[in-house]
Amino acid sequence: MVTLKGVTRTVRLPDDQELHILRGVDLAVFSGDHTAVIGRSGCGKSTLLNLLGLLDLPTSGELCFQGTPVQKLGGNARAKLRGSSVGFVFQQFNLLPGRSALDNVITPLLYAGGATFWRRREIAMDMLDRVGLAARAQTHPNMLSGGEQQRVAIARALVRRPRLILADEPTGALDVDTGQAVMALLDTVATESGAALITITHDVNVAALARACYRLESGVLTPAETPAKATAVMPA
Repeated sequence: MVTLKGVTRTVRLPDDQELHILRGVDLAVFSGDHTAVIGRSGCGKSTLLNLLGLLDLPTSGELCFQGTPVQKLGGNARAKLRGSSVGFVFQQFNLLPGRSALDNVITPLLYAGGATFWRRREIAMDMLDRVGLAARAQTHPNMLSGGEQQRVAIARALVRRPRLILADEPTGALDVDTGQAVMALLDTVATESGAALITITHDVNVAALARACYRLESGVLTPAETPAKATAVMPA
């Protein structure tokens, strides 16, 4: 699905010094994988997420998405690939406040073509039903609980059937029980659709739900033992 080989990301600071954010990152994620990347704030997680989500390009190294070297694609081609193949789930939900839950889920389908565009309402309602929110379709975000808002965000991320799902601190704004329920839902829906799921987190309880785990520290990515598997509680 996505591979990184020797990927670095360096930015030049105003004083002309170079800041090395990622240092020789190697990673391979396949369809159906659930991979967690754990690390403290400032370790480069957001930069890695931007690369995986085709929002940015490496300074050096190779980034391939479904076998295609991303550096060889122009900006429009990357945007088209990102829109059709990558789904983002953010910590802060990023829902449109003046729109209903259904309208929020429909939004990505406005850029689809053919039958998908004309069936966008039906497709979005089906996805809301899958996350248990069909009855709340016309409700605006400010009238939804934190867990319900996150489920709307998940439905929006999955509505175009992306091949890669990127979850950025997806439970950071939720209580423990709601967070575990959200992660179980995200994992289940991703598994059913055969998508690869990458969770970027500092929470070992979230990482424990993944099947492969990596630690990012000072821009260096290394394999890590999946933490606390024995104590991870999956909701009924």
